Amino acid sequence: MSDRRPDRRLRDSADIVFSASVQAESLHFTAVPWSEVTFHGEPGEESASGSRREGLPDHVTEGETYRAIRIDYAIASKLTSAREPGERRHDGMGNRNVRRGDP
Repeated sequence: MSDRRPDRRLRDSADIVFSASVQAESLHFTAVPWSEVTFHGEPGEESASGSRREGLPDHVTEGETYRAIRIDYAIASKLTSAREPGERRHDGMGNRNVRRGDP
């Protein structure tokens, strides 16, 4: 079993936490799924997501059936303090080191 959920410190101090649990007697993968979670925020954020799995490996195999599975998933996000004018930041569009007020 792997546990890649956000660490306990972030989950306990987060401004918002979303969690979900699913379980199944069996789960079959006809194709290997791909997923991605990204976070953007102003004035800033500290965020993480991940799952704890039972009966299901981190990387599934196409055509494989897994039995007695459970997935606990969590997303946690904590707002950070506002930045001072002129402080370097991430602009939420993939650009880093942009000064506040720059075009």
